[in-house]
Amino acid sequence: MSRFRHGRGGPPPAVAASTATAVVLLAASTLTVMAPTIVAPALPSIAREFASVPGADLLVPLVLTLPALVIAVTASAAGALVDRIGRRPVLVAGVVLYGAAGGTGLIAGSLTGLLAGRVGLGLAVAAALTSVTTLIADLYSGRARSRMLARQAAVMGASGTVFTITSGLLAGVGWRWSFALYPVAWLLLPAVLRVVPEPPRVGTGTLRRADVVPGPGTVSPVSVSVAAADAAPAPTGDRGALGVITVSIALLALVQVVFYLLPVQLPFLLEETFGLGPAATGAFIAIPPLAYAGASLISGRLSSGRRRASVVAVAFGVTGTGYLAIGLAGNLGVVAPGLLIGGAGLGLIVPNLVGWVAHAAPARLRGRLIGMMTSALFLGQFASPLVWSPVVGAAGRQPALTAAGLTLLGLGISALLLDALRRVWERAAGSG
Repeated sequence: MSRFRHGRGGPPPAVAASTATAVVLLAASTLTVMAPTIVAPALPSIAREFASVPGADLLVPLVLTLPALVIAVTASAAGALVDRIGRRPVLVAGVVLYGAAGGTGLIAGSLTGLLAGRVGLGLAVAAALTSVTTLIADLYSGRARSRMLARQAAVMGASGTVFTITSGLLAGVGWRWSFALYPVAWLLLPAVLRVVPEPPRVGTGTLRRADVVPGPGTVSPVSVSVAAADAAPAPTGDRGALGVITVSIALLALVQVVFYLLPVQLPFLLEETFGLGPAATGAFIAIPPLAYAGASLISGRLSSGRRRASVVAVAFGVTGTGYLAIGLAGNLGVVAPGLLIGGAGLGLIVPNLVGWVAHAAPARLRGRLIGMMTSALFLGQFASPLVWSPVVGAAGRQPALTAAGLTLLGLGISALLLDALRRVWERAAGSG
C-alpha cells in the first residue's frame, strides 16, 4: 500500500495516511463545495417559483447562504465534538445528514420547508468539513500537510466546476432536479468506514513545543497571517501560535464577505443583463472554482518562505481586478476573463491562510481551532449578502461588484505596504 511522505515541519503522525485515505478525504472535502454551488444556477427559477411568498426577495437568497450561517454557528461545536468523540464518527454522521437534508429540495412544498432542509445541510457541512480538515492536519505534517491542503483546495475548486455545470443542466429541466445531487454523497460512506483511520487521542496540558509549527516572528498583520510556516521563526509559546491563528481567521472571514457577493449576484446578473438560461449560467459560475483549483495547486510553489506575504498581498489585487472586470463588463467576453482572474486570485489567498491555522494549531486543540476557522469562513459567507444588499439595492449588481473589486484592490495595496514595513522592521532589528 503506497503512502504519502510526511514533511519535516514536525514529528511524524502516529497514523500513516495511505493513498486511498487521501483520496477519500479529498472526495469528502467536495461536499462543502456542493452545498452552495448546486443551488446557484437554480436560484432565478426558485425565485420565480416562490415569487408570491411574502419577503421572497430576502428569503430566496437564503437558500444559498443559510447553510453558511448554520455552519458558522455550529462549526466550533462540531470541532469540540471531533475532539471529544473522534474524527471519523463525526464525518460519518455528517455524510449521512448531508444526503438527507440536501435532498429535501426534491420534495419541499414550500419555501419554509426548503429553508429547513438548508439548515440541516449546514449542520452536515459543519460536521464533515471540520472532521476532514482535522484529519488532514492529524495525518500529515510539515510540507506534506501543506501539499495536502493545497490538493484539498484544488479538488474543491475543480469539483465546484463539475457540480455547477451539472446542476445548471439539471436546473434547465426543473429546479428541483438540482437537489438530486446531494444524496450522491452517501456513496462515500463505505469508503470512509473502510479506509479512513481514527487518529489516537492527544491528552490535555500546556502547549508543547512540538505542537507548534514554526510561525512568523514579526508583528506585521500580513506576515502573521500569511508567512510560510516552515521557513519563518517560531512563535513563542501559546501567544505566538494563537496570534497566527487569530489574524488568519479574521482575514479569511473578511475575504469571504467580499468574495461571496459574486456567487449570490452572478446568476441574476447573467440572466437579467445577458439573457442566459440555467445551463449557460452554470457554465459561467463554474469558471471561478476551476481557476481556484489551478491556482491552489501552484500556490505552494509561488509562496514559499518569506515570499508568501507578498504573493498573498498581490493575490488580493488580482482578485479585485477580476471583480472590476465583471462590474464594468458590457458583454460576456469581458465577464468570463473576470471570473477566471477573480477565481485564480482567491486560489492563492485561501490555502495559505487555512494552512497557517492548520500549522499553528496544537494537536490537542486542533479540532476546536479548525472549527473556529470554519465558523469564520461561513459567517463571512452569510454576512456577505447582508453587507452588500444595500449597495445592490441602491446602485445595482454591477456597481456593487465594482465596489467589491475596489475593496479588494485596497486590501492588496494595504497588505503590500504592511509587508514592506515588516521588511524594514526586520532589517532594523537585524542591524540593531
